[in-house]
Amino acid sequence: MSKLETAVNNNSLPERNERMIKARNITIIGLVINVLLAVFKITISIRSGSLSLLADGLDSALDIATVIFGFVAIRIADRPADKDHHFGHAKFENFFSLGIALLLVASSGIIGYQAITKLINKTSSVYDPYNLIIAAISIVLKGLLVWLNISVGKKIKSPILVANGKNFRTDVLTSVVVLVSVSIGHLSIGSFSLFWLDPTIAIIISIIIIITAVGITRDSAGVLLDQSPDEETMVKIEEYTKEQAGVKEIGNIRARKVGANIFLVDLDIYLDPTLTIDEGHDIACIVENVLKEKLPIKYIQIHVEPYHTNEQEKIELEEK
Repeated sequence: MSKLETAVNNNSLPERNERMIKARNITIIGLVINVLLAVFKITISIRSGSLSLLADGLDSALDIATVIFGFVAIRIADRPADKDHHFGHAKFENFFSLGIALLLVASSGIIGYQAITKLINKTSSVYDPYNLIIAAISIVLKGLLVWLNISVGKKIKSPILVANGKNFRTDVLTSVVVLVSVSIGHLSIGSFSLFWLDPTIAIIISIIIIITAVGITRDSAGVLLDQSPDEETMVKIEEYTKEQAGVKEIGNIRARKVGANIFLVDLDIYLDPTLTIDEGHDIACIVENVLKEKLPIKYIQIHVEPYHTNEQEKIELEEK
């Protein structure tokens, strides 16, 4: 005997509306900041010849696309379940996160190629005080985006906002090294020139971007491949189920997640074989309600099995 309980929607309408409003606000802020930073960084870097600042500017331009993709992904992922997608569309966020990772790798390749070319040609950048100003401003504004995206992303359980936050966190680090580069990269001591500093830092930036892309890919791929929740959550599922009156034993616990939510939990509960169907159903409902109340579970499938203390009891019941 089995019992399948599913909900029609991942979230109630008010929750989805609130989620979209917060995501939209973060998107608008991210777009404005990244557009301004990209324009100023690229313009100033072309004038001064600073490759590290240009790399940082291209990264900000790429962030414009990631912010837009992120909002589109959230809109799609927030659609309720329908006849073709019984468990909703939440995995779209993780799918789009993989797209962000690919864009980061492409950006890293362009930056790395330009940096190596500059090293080979021994091209020096020209000192420009505006380089310092825009790099310092970038650190502050990108730091703000890190805090907004990660904090709001965790609150509304949005993996793509968290991914964007991690991306912006690398931008803060790159802006710091860019600040160092544009400060002293044009200097020379006698015949010793620091021409290599700017492209070297650009290469470091490209490596940081790749590391970030790998992390985003790992997190998103885990969800897309039906990765189980962490061990602590699995233990809690078992403990909360065993605590319920009438549950003699449990087994075959399986769970998979989408983003920050446990998407589907499948488990067996063993009950007294003398119980009626209604009584078994009531216990299963209690287990379901408790798990949904204490953990972020949206769908639960519970299989009710007869509990036997020994083989002889099982044989006697079968003979009856």
